[in-house]
Amino acid sequence: NEARYHALEFEVTKRLSRKWQMEGSYTYSRALGSAESFQSSLGDDPSSIHNQFGYLNYDQRHQVKFNAVTYLPGDWEVGGTFSWSSGYPYSIIERFLSLDNYDYPQFRTLFGSVQRIPVANDPNHRGYRFVDSRRNSQRNPSWYNIDVRGEKAFVIGHMSSKVFLTVENLLNTDDLRIFTYEPTAPDRGGALQLDSTRRFGRRFEVGFQFEF
Repeated sequence: NEARYHALEFEVTKRLSRKWQMEGSYTYSRALGSAESFQSSLGDDPSSIHNQFGYLNYDQRHQVKFNAVTYLPGDWEVGGTFSWSSGYPYSIIERFLSLDNYDYPQFRTLFGSVQRIPVANDPNHRGYRFVDSRRNSQRNPSWYNIDVRGEKAFVIGHMSSKVFLTVENLLNTDDLRIFTYEPTAPDRGGALQLDSTRRFGRRFEVGFQFEF
C-alpha cells in the first residue's frame, strides 16, 4: 500500500507591533493512496482492489486558519483562532459473509451498495443488483471552529502569575463526520448504518498559572 500527499500553502504573518499580532494561512492539498495505515486490511479481498485506490480518509482539499492576539491595558491578553476546512471523504460499503471455494466463511467488505431495480417485463417483481463505487468517493460537509482565550497577568509577592479563561467551539457548532455508510445495515439485525463521530458542545477551561 502507498500514500501520496501534496500540498501548497500560503501564509501571511503580522509580527507583534502596536500591541497586536496575527497569522493566517490557506492550504490546498490532496492525499491519495490505497490505505491509511500499515496494518490496514485493504488489499486482502482481490475482488475489491480496483476500487481501493483513492482519496485517503484524512484528505482535505481546502484549509483556512487564522489566529490573532492583542495586549490590552491592565496586563490583559485576548486572542482567538478560527479555522475552516472542507469535508473529509467517506465510503459507501456492504459487509457480509461469503463462502469461498472450500465453503469456508469469509467476512467481506465491498465498496458500493445493493440497489433495487425493476425486472424487465414484470412490474410487480423487483430484483437487486450491486453497484460498486470507489473507496472514499463521498464527502462530508465542510466545518469550521472558533476558539477564544483571555488572560490576566498580575504579581503575587515575588511570583509572576496569570489567570485565564478559554472557550472552545465558541459558536457551539454541531458537526457529524461519517467514516463509512452501509445503506442495507438495518435489514440485517438492526445494525447501524453510519460509522461516525460527532463534535459538539461548547467547552470552558479556567486555569491559574504562576512562576517562581
